[in-house]
Parts: sequence; structure tokens; C-alpha cells
Amino acid sequence: MKAGKGPGISGIIMLFLLPYLLTVIICGRKACPVSRESDMEDYIPAVTASQISWDAPSEAIKAQTVIARNNLYLEWKKGTAAKTIQNASQSLKRRKMDDLFLEQFQKFQDAAADTRDQVLMKDGNIVELPYHELSQGKTREAGEVLGETFSYVPSVETPEDINSPSYIQGCYFSLEELKKQIRKTYPGFTIESIEEIEIKNTDSAGYVLEINVGNQEFQGEKLKDILNLPSSCFTVQTLENEVRFLCKGIGHGVGLSQYTAEKMAAKKKKYEEILNYFYPDLKLEEIQRQKK
Repeated sequence: MKAGKGPGISGIIMLFLLPYLLTVIICGRKACPVSRESDMEDYIPAVTASQISWDAPSEAIKAQTVIARNNLYLEWKKGTAAKTIQNASQSLKRRKMDDLFLEQFQKFQDAAADTRDQVLMKDGNIVELPYHELSQGKTREAGEVLGETFSYVPSVETPEDINSPSYIQGCYFSLEELKKQIRKTYPGFTIESIEEIEIKNTDSAGYVLEINVGNQEFQGEKLKDILNLPSSCFTVQTLENEVRFLCKGIGHGVGLSQYTAEKMAAKKKKYEEILNYFYPDLKLEEIQRQKK
């Protein structure tokens, strides 16, 4: 009888080489306190690894790394970064820690090192950077969705996204399934007929902003979350005894599209070019660290 194949010497060594995150961030069910600003870079590889495909080209991973750093920095300053870090740790723990893990995770460590301390700024301030997996063919004007404070994220064309095998997905619900799902969030929800579904308003990219369903009015993103739809860019068709939500894209559609970023990287575009395409009004700069 052959012994099962273990992780090998490098896999064992890996347990000692991976960042602080993998060894002490989880204390039971609670995240260990995150308090030292100088430690933030230690968490960037794991956070990025939880946000983008591990098969993505290195330049796309670098672009996502800068995005992760921007957003984690803002959470760090507000004292709310622990949840993001814990989620990243749990995401890594779900993977098999073997030689392949070490090889693949190295891409995220390299991306963090190559972009160390780099963030996108507007008027000298680090800003939040929305991103998503796949758009409907162009990204959304963030100001329409998130308000004027996000006006620095414009709508850009992303025609490559249309070629994704996940571009269009149909989600089907009977009337009873619709009631059951929505009542988990809104116990008083009622609907008598599938015809009681009406899209009231969409944004310039075709994403639903407001929709009436039965006796309830929803924001498009809220209904997406309740029904676990891939996107709020959808049309509604009534079939014989069910309703179909025909969705385009995956995610909220604002900011960087990871699918297009990966295609740009495959065409030899650098991460700086990728970021500049999606966030043209922002400047790539380095965080000025305070001396202790």
C-alpha cells in the first residue's frame, strides 16, 4: 500500500514562509487585532488572492493588487480592516495547501512586492476603488450608482466582456419560489401574479436602478442580492408559470472589469495602463509612510 502523497518539503517549508496572515490571523472564530500600519503590506497578497482568479495574468493581478491596497488602506484607517483580512484568510484556508498552492500564491506575493505602497489618488487622497468580475459590455458611471463622491470612476467600453462564456445567464423562478426567496428578507412581501413585476428605471449602462415586484419596490442591486442574480443588468420575461431574469455580466458593473483587465494583460498591457483605462482621472502614487 502506497502512502498518500504529501505536500513535500517545499509544502512544509511553505507553512513557515507564508505571511503573518496564515499563521496567526485567525484566533478561533475571531480575527486577531490589526493595529500596526506598517504591517498592512503583509496582508495585501492574501486579500488580492481572495478577489481575483488565480489563473489571471500577472499584470491583471498587479492591477487588482493596487485596488486591494487602496480599499484596505481606507478600511485600515477606519479600523474596519479585520473583517476583510479574516475573509481573505478563510478563502485561503479553503484551498489545499500543497506545492501548487505555494507556486500559485507566489504570483500574489510578487505582485504585492512589485507594486509595494502604490495606490491610486485623487487630489492627493487615497480613494475607494470599485471593481467587478464581468460587465455588460461597458462599465457603469459610478456617479449614477454610488453618488457624486464616486464621480472619479467613469463608464468605459469593455467589448471583450461580451465574449465571456458567462456573459448572459438566465435565472428562473416560479411565483412561489419568488415569494419564498423575497420573504426571507421582507416577511410582508406579497405577489399575486408574475405580471406584477415592472422595471421602473435603469442607468445609462442598462443596469436596473428601480423595479417593482408585487407590493415591494427594490433597488436593482438589492433584488440582485436577494435572488442571488449574477448582475442587476437584467430584463424580465414572463413565461408560462415562471419569470426569467436574463442577466448580463457578473457583479455591480462599476469600476475595473476583471475580465477585460485579464484580456488587456494578455495583450501585453502593463498594470499601469489597465488602471489608467478604468480610472483615468486618478494618479498612481506611493503611500507616504509615517516614521515611528
